[in-house]
This record gives sequence, C-alpha cells and structure tokens, in this order.
Amino acid sequence: MGRTMGVMARMRDERFVITSDRNPDGISIKRAPRNLSDTYLVWTGVSWSSVMTEALTFDTLEVAEDYIRANSDQVMKYG
Repeated sequence: MGRTMGVMARMRDERFVITSDRNPDGISIKRAPRNLSDTYLVWTGVSWSSVMTEALTFDTLEVAEDYIRANSDQVMKYG
C-alpha cells in the first residue's frame, strides 16, 4: 500500500495551486514554505512536480479544494 501525504491549495500569482507536505527531495516538511519563491511540489493533474509552470491551476480556493476532495486517492498518494 502506498504512503499518503498532506496536500493543500494555496494562492500563486492570482490563481490557486495544490501543494504537498513534501519538498522536491521527498522529505516531509511540517508546514508549507513561507515564501512562494521557495521550491515546493505542485500537482500537475497527473503527478507532482517542482516546476511551477507545470502546476494545474484553479480560479478559486473552493474549486481547488473540491478537486482535492474528488481526486484525493490520486493527489494524496506518495510513491
């Protein structure tokens, strides 16, 4: 059985992206990076990436959170 990770939606450049509690090295972090310029993983719609331009974006926080709920098995899977 795969491990799970925490995810959250946060604002990035006037849109919302889904981020994880893992840094690009796969190490669990206790909270989201304070600066959006810090490297963190974003959800692409298929997998996790450290490339911000690959992030799946949402117009509102509500839509991003609905996406997380509807796709939690895939989004929260790690490894």
